[in-house]
Amino acid sequence: METILKATGEVGMSRLTRRSPRGVVAGALVMILAGCTDFLDVDNPASLLDEDLGREELVTTLANTTEGNITDTYSSLNERSGLLSDELFHRSTQLENLDAMYGNRLSSNSSVEGHWRGLAQAYWLSGEMVTRLTALLENPNSDPRIARTLFFGGLAQVTMADHFNVIVYGPEDMPRGPIDVLNDAVETFTEAATVAGAAGAANLQAASLGQLARTYRSLYFEELRLRGNDDLSFMDQAETAARAALDADPNYNISLEFGAPGGSNNMVFLGGPLGGQNRFDEVYLFLPDPVTGEWDPRIPHETEILIESNGETAVNVKFPARETPLPVSRASEAMLIIAEARLLRNDVAGAVEWINANRAAARERVSSPGYADPDRWPPEEPIAISDLPDFGSSDPEVVYDQLKHERRAEFWLELRRWADMRYYEIVPYRWFEPNKAAGMNLRWPPAPEEVAQNDNLTQPMTQSVYVR
Repeated sequence: METILKATGEVGMSRLTRRSPRGVVAGALVMILAGCTDFLDVDNPASLLDEDLGREELVTTLANTTEGNITDTYSSLNERSGLLSDELFHRSTQLENLDAMYGNRLSSNSSVEGHWRGLAQAYWLSGEMVTRLTALLENPNSDPRIARTLFFGGLAQVTMADHFNVIVYGPEDMPRGPIDVLNDAVETFTEAATVAGAAGAANLQAASLGQLARTYRSLYFEELRLRGNDDLSFMDQAETAARAALDADPNYNISLEFGAPGGSNNMVFLGGPLGGQNRFDEVYLFLPDPVTGEWDPRIPHETEILIESNGETAVNVKFPARETPLPVSRASEAMLIIAEARLLRNDVAGAVEWINANRAAARERVSSPGYADPDRWPPEEPIAISDLPDFGSSDPEVVYDQLKHERRAEFWLELRRWADMRYYEIVPYRWFEPNKAAGMNLRWPPAPEEVAQNDNLTQPMTQSVYVR
């Protein structure tokens, strides 16, 4: 059983008692501890000392700290990103929701600032925990707890690069653009995969390699969109990492499961079964598969009439509860990265092969018990092969259109769509004209306190994508 605890008070460690660059008191960490019933059985449970941290269960707690801190932020950002992209539509009078739906990225708000702080904290904690664990563990270069800590630190880096114009790692750090941070993430995920492989943790090794593939793919598109550099070597490296991920574990999957405290999957709210709704408007929640022309079953939903004058609406049921795991790295992404790399190298047949491998895996997943809300899924007719049949074409444009559909359907509400819309230059029709004119590459500015405490970061610098 997983016990979720919040420890407060001072931590008796020279590195962890100092305040982080984000103003985070590391003694007030949210910790996830598996199978521990005597976590606070120490001399003073409000003040953990160095000798306490040598205990095995507390070492495990330190290793899980980064995940415990990133979970809620990542999930909340998933919701905000869904509103910014074309995944969510919500009838709302809240200005922050409207800002997102109308494409406003030129000003910050409390939600965006919270996302920044959470991701910055998670990245900082990853570095602190690796330092502490390295000192405590006998074989840190082959311990899965080090690898897991690195993995979530890399996830924080990639997510910041996806969503913010300029990034600093601390109050004296020089500004970094999304491309710079993605290059940093390459190092982080490479190290995570190496340590996980040495530890024999195949799923974690594969997930780290999968995120490495994702990062290289992002580098290809960011270089293309921000610098006009069509360097396919980044996609070649993405393909190599993706194939290595599937070799390590062909069904790898790492998901965020629990926040602090309890479940943190926010997708049950906006557009979800806990009171949220999406207007059944053009593509929202009904996404036709180009192969069949029919609804793609990877977008599970229930339709209903909530307000007669508004017509039919739909409730997303992919994530039925706050405790539903939220995937962050899984095998389908590696398959589709390989398909895209093959297509960009003019291997159309190879691209089709990997698209169909993904569709076969999707058929199995969506027809399995436990997928989506059991009270609202599956539909009246069980999912059959005919609902996601193999795709076939020799036309590169048709194949790329299908690939884009695969990514959209496969990663619905999994924090991938906003980046893909930038890469593919897809502009949501509901954005206000000034936000369309600002271009797709624009992200959000960092939290205002970063500008205030870092002399290297100026306010004008935060209003555009930073490229060195």
